[in-house]
Amino acid sequence: MVPAWSVLSRLTPRPRVHLPAEPGPAPWPSGRALLVLLSLVAIALTGIAVYRERSRTLDEARRAAARLVHVLEEQTAGAFHAVDLTLVGIADAIAVAPRLEVHDPEFEGTLRRKLGHLPFVRALFVIGQDGFITQDTDHPRTSRVTLADREYFRIHRDDPTAGLHIGSPLVSRSLGTWFIGVSRRITGRDGRFAGVAVAAVEPRYFERFYQELNLREGDSIALFKHDGTLLFRFPLAEGLIGKSFVDLQFIGRRLADRGDTFRAVSPFDEVPRMVSFRAVQGLPLVVTVGLAEAPLLAGWRRFTLLAFGGVLVTLGLGITVLVLIARQARQRQELRERLTQARGLEDLGRMTGGIAHDFNNVLNVIATNLAVVRRRALGERLSVSIDAALRAVDQGTRLVAQLLAFARRQQLTVQPLDANRLLRGLMPVLTQAAGPLVVIGTDLDDELWPCLTDEGQFNSAVLNLVLNARDAMPDGRGVIRIATRNVPQGRRPPAPELPADDYVRVSVIDNGTGMPASVVRRATEPLFTTKGTGMGTGLGLSQVYGFVRQVGGDLLIESTIGVGTAVHLVFRRAPADAASAEPLEELRDARSRRSPGALRAGSP
Repeated sequence: MVPAWSVLSRLTPRPRVHLPAEPGPAPWPSGRALLVLLSLVAIALTGIAVYRERSRTLDEARRAAARLVHVLEEQTAGAFHAVDLTLVGIADAIAVAPRLEVHDPEFEGTLRRKLGHLPFVRALFVIGQDGFITQDTDHPRTSRVTLADREYFRIHRDDPTAGLHIGSPLVSRSLGTWFIGVSRRITGRDGRFAGVAVAAVEPRYFERFYQELNLREGDSIALFKHDGTLLFRFPLAEGLIGKSFVDLQFIGRRLADRGDTFRAVSPFDEVPRMVSFRAVQGLPLVVTVGLAEAPLLAGWRRFTLLAFGGVLVTLGLGITVLVLIARQARQRQELRERLTQARGLEDLGRMTGGIAHDFNNVLNVIATNLAVVRRRALGERLSVSIDAALRAVDQGTRLVAQLLAFARRQQLTVQPLDANRLLRGLMPVLTQAAGPLVVIGTDLDDELWPCLTDEGQFNSAVLNLVLNARDAMPDGRGVIRIATRNVPQGRRPPAPELPADDYVRVSVIDNGTGMPASVVRRATEPLFTTKGTGMGTGLGLSQVYGFVRQVGGDLLIESTIGVGTAVHLVFRRAPADAASAEPLEELRDARSRRSPGALRAGSP
């Protein structure tokens, strides 16, 4: 009879294969020349890296400035178009209304209500044909002064086709504050000039809005008219408001390009900036954003200092470089050997089902004969030896059971069971297994359906998952939560391979270290383990997977690095009239009918 360990040893990967030595490299130059060569290469590579990092930093700044100016252009357009709609409404109301008395309380109340929806407008007022204010949201604070000399009055009086007019910044004669006059002509029923509707846009509103953007020191935002007149700038520079900057680079390009981004030195404060501008669609306005280069390039300067500092150290690390080259060669050789070993393990996993079945037959013959010999043994020493042999057979049988579980060949008693009842009865064992540093909690569905499963394998599977969760805890401390849920047929199947049906889900969730996707994909393979040598067999999770597949369910793993892992066991819901164990053959046939070509229970 061939010993069990001998059969298995033939399936394991062979010891390291010593490959023929590769041809040696060409002779190295002298040590001094090599160090000089490495230093020059390091300086060149560092220079390239520094240049690329600077280009990358400026490209990111260019994109950031373009994104910000686009947002500001939309905000500015929205603000002025809202003002325009309000002015059109006021002009229409004045044109069609009966003759209003000066400072009509009802009409001014309507203006104040409109003003409440325009946070960027300080006041709304109407100027009559004679140039004096007739309706005003600031009444009675404003004094009676003529505005016939104001630009926004003269333009609409002299040009019926002027449309919306955005004037240059002005100082209010009654309040002494800056405002931008946005106006529209009022035409009477007879088609003659009947006055002007004006909105006093508050530049301070834009200052408050821009402050909320959390710009860095040296950054700036400005709003210009097409003719170069500065309407507002942040940080505020009152001495520049209203002045013309027609020579600015983007003013001359506004008609050819709606927007662009470039590097320039600001004419306001001589600060180099990444400047991005956009012409406001439908309005004679240009929005600019300037991101100061000094803070933008601060990270690049630190990178440059560190990079060239590293080059200075290169001369002292020449020998270390040579050692690293030799170490890399050894690592490549070890990697080739590990790949060879991994291929052997994959072959072993594919042969597991058939070999385990045959090996189990061998163990059964050995166990039967040992039992017969033991009954006939007369000497105590012989009896002890037979007991030891029987224990070895039991260990081999348990190993085969794990392999058969993955291959889905084990004998199961599938019957309707209450998963909540099984879990409550198992909690003392789970708490003991998890240890004193791990807290186990439950979240059980009070209306959980009975499910089709095997009681012994169910308990073993949950215990296995709890032990895996415990081993994944950082510093051995953490929380494990066991939850049960019904998964009705109306929802999407809980696993891609499962047919549409009612299912019961049992989940073991931990807050451990989590697994990367590459490990999750291989977690159910036999003999695959991440616990290190001597810490695991790699058969636990594969046994659980084989069990749930054999009873008609599936196993799902969700894991995030640093967050934790959730393993879901999905079981079929037991029929409402099920009163006894469902024969395994029926389960096997039903599952074969649901998914043609699927791996049958009891086949390798």
